[in-house]
Amino acid sequence: MNENFYKQRLSKLQSLLGSTGNDAIVVASAANLFYFTGVWIEAHERLLALVVRSSGETCLLAPDLHRGELADVGFDTVFWRDGEDASKLLAARLESCTNVAVDGAWSSRHLLGLMKHRPNVRWSDGAPLLGTLRQVKDERELELIRRSAETLNRVMSAFAPRIRAGRSESELLDELLELWKREGIRDLSFDPTVATGANGANPHHTPGDSVVREGDLIIIDTGGVLDRYCSDMTRTFCVGEPSEEQRAVYELVKEAHLAGIRAVRPGATLADVDRAARSVIEAGGYGAYFVHRTGHGLGIDVHEEPAVQADNDELIVPGMVFSIEPGVYLPGKFGVRIEDIVIVTENGCESVNAAVSKELTVLR
Repeated sequence: MNENFYKQRLSKLQSLLGSTGNDAIVVASAANLFYFTGVWIEAHERLLALVVRSSGETCLLAPDLHRGELADVGFDTVFWRDGEDASKLLAARLESCTNVAVDGAWSSRHLLGLMKHRPNVRWSDGAPLLGTLRQVKDERELELIRRSAETLNRVMSAFAPRIRAGRSESELLDELLELWKREGIRDLSFDPTVATGANGANPHHTPGDSVVREGDLIIIDTGGVLDRYCSDMTRTFCVGEPSEEQRAVYELVKEAHLAGIRAVRPGATLADVDRAARSVIEAGGYGAYFVHRTGHGLGIDVHEEPAVQADNDELIVPGMVFSIEPGVYLPGKFGVRIEDIVIVTENGCESVNAAVSKELTVLR
């Protein structure tokens, strides 16, 4: 843990602990541990946790089989072997703590074991603390997100011409995955969506045997992981000439998407952004068919804080990164979604996917 930015992140976390009255936090998810250490470990069923105390002490508890990966991490590290009570070892590092926050992604099995050894501790959800810290990216993170997005922009641009009538969703999915491999990307941010025709009315459709037909709208939602940072983008294409309704809905969603982007600025709230996009679709008569939030944060995880939704009155600040992805989903007919990831700047925002056109692209 030689890099100074890891130390800065820990210092900010300790300050947050003090301001919220917590004596310590148990950090446990692979993404959160990576954020503070630069080491990615999937511990699976074994207990792996970083204890950060508001007083400044830190300790990493890790399975002995990961000793080599953690040799240079820079923390006081306690290694345990299979057969030992790792929860008891962790509890010893929380001695004298009365208020402890816990990583929201931690296994309840481990938490229950820890609670047995520390029955008098008041436990709380540490996800808001970690989310607050991670949602404002530093310059290094922003550059990694831009690089990851550039890779996705190339993939989407190369993939669009491959979409044509007669090809199945699963066939197109295979070609999309091949394009990611050509970019050297092994891990995707999520399972891609390839949804043609009526399948597009399901926002999380799983690609299957449905065949693209002339006149279909087709939704493509994909993203990859580069240097542990995610990308995410959605575009909707038309195979052959669109109907009047398809074109009208597409233009409405595009207008909502652009309105959401224009609403992003420091000092506005995340609810303001959701309202800006949603009001366009409501005014067009399709409000009942916009069935999800306007956006989500993105970084090490593809879905992280902040949530761009109607009940989130948190103020937008420079360094936040999130999606703007309004959609309209008409059961039995078609769907339209357009998504960019934006980085909040001092005066507005920067779209990292602007290189891929948001005009209705007609494929022949």
